[in-house]
Amino acid sequence: MAEVSRPILTLKSTEDGLGTLGDRTLELGVFDVLLPCRRFDIDHKVAVLGRVSLTTEFLLRLIKSADGISEEQAAAFFGFDQRDMAFVVSEAANLGYIERRDGRLWLTIEGSALFREGSSQPEIFEVEKRRLTVGFDLLSLSPQAPRFLEQFELRLPELEIVDQGLAANATESIPEAFRRNYLEVGGRDRSGATKRALYSIDEVTPETRFSSPVRIVLKSAASAPAVGEPGLDEWRPDYERDDRQAIVQAVALFVDSLKTSRRPDDQVAYDLLIQFAPEFLKDFTRRDGLATERYYREAVGRTGDLRSDRPTVPLVGSLFTRDNLKRVFEALSYGIKAGNFVPSCAIWTVPNVAHWGATRVLPDVLQQFRRQLAGDEGRSVSCYSMHNGRPGFHLTKAFDHSYVAERAAFPPPLEILLVPGIFAAVSVNVPVGLSVGHPVPLGLVTYDREVLARVAAFVSQKISAFGPDAAHLESSLAGREAALPIGTDTRGETS
Repeated sequence: MAEVSRPILTLKSTEDGLGTLGDRTLELGVFDVLLPCRRFDIDHKVAVLGRVSLTTEFLLRLIKSADGISEEQAAAFFGFDQRDMAFVVSEAANLGYIERRDGRLWLTIEGSALFREGSSQPEIFEVEKRRLTVGFDLLSLSPQAPRFLEQFELRLPELEIVDQGLAANATESIPEAFRRNYLEVGGRDRSGATKRALYSIDEVTPETRFSSPVRIVLKSAASAPAVGEPGLDEWRPDYERDDRQAIVQAVALFVDSLKTSRRPDDQVAYDLLIQFAPEFLKDFTRRDGLATERYYREAVGRTGDLRSDRPTVPLVGSLFTRDNLKRVFEALSYGIKAGNFVPSCAIWTVPNVAHWGATRVLPDVLQQFRRQLAGDEGRSVSCYSMHNGRPGFHLTKAFDHSYVAERAAFPPPLEILLVPGIFAAVSVNVPVGLSVGHPVPLGLVTYDREVLARVAAFVSQKISAFGPDAAHLESSLAGREAALPIGTDTRGETS
């Protein structure tokens, strides 16, 4: 029988696609948004578990099991004489828990009520009036503890209140929310010695509003980077979010608002990336510009740490993510050790993407820049932002000064973080793989002197667009490292 030849199965090449990245998770960005909340004064009553003397408790338990027992039998059971027995019976009778009839002992209605169904142990409660001031968010009416917010935090974007009626009439819904969450907000005694049960809610008085930050880590599958999903693990664990679905939905709406569309002039930003680092990107440069998806795929698979022999590494995702911040401060450290430049400022050109820098990470990063760049001499170091349009309110509180261009100075998706002569991070904030989606910052981090020179020269060329107040930045950008024009390689040849 002739052997039948079988076709050879091969995998379709995905060199120009993203399918080879598998199920890796990519962090696109970090955001902090404000959750609208309000304090409420809640007047209520609680039933507090008390105790009777041990002998009275055992007497009640005896009568419970043998109602109508004679006093003589009870005394014989405990081994009491007539005087001791009279004292114990008198205490229980004065409390209204037992009664004497014809020399026998009986539980009263109040005494019987001390025993819960299935329990042989009496529980005695006292009702007390109390007032608690409790914070609730206005989306899910779940408890939220207030905390002090800095001026930067107060200007972060706020989550949208989808159910305006619930927020407007929160006072009417707070009793049920308080009852549902009583064990969390008021039912636990610090010593653990007292057990409380909510008896009644008498009055609810609305007080001042406040905001509470919610940390969102925007994540996506590496094979579909422009399709972001919110991660809330840094805010609350899963089991706490189950009762806060209204907040989860508001976060989803916020994340959806971060999407953007690709533009014909996005290529200008990618071309600048090539001009800044032509040697580093030569394997990903085509006649029509940067092979974006191929470089993205390489960057995701080849991200690594900077070294003395590796001054430039790829960058994927926002600079505010944990891994990218590590690379930024590695570059800062290497650049400072090189000692080729005395820094006086950090300059951040802000891309035109929604809610850029809306995270508490930003002021922390800038403060760390100031400390590390000040050195042992305690130099004065300023942090500046540069914008094509009006900056967000939160950014004016993070930077020492924000400069606004009188005309568009930078390509809208281009982001540059530059400490002249020390390090630079350059990225293009454009959806990768889709025409509409979440921007995927793609670029590089470097302390390479030639690359820094080109980046500094480019920023210097744009200073005039920001008016005379920004002119002093040119002196910070000037120097031997900034002498090479854009498009010139280290041999002086035009690329």
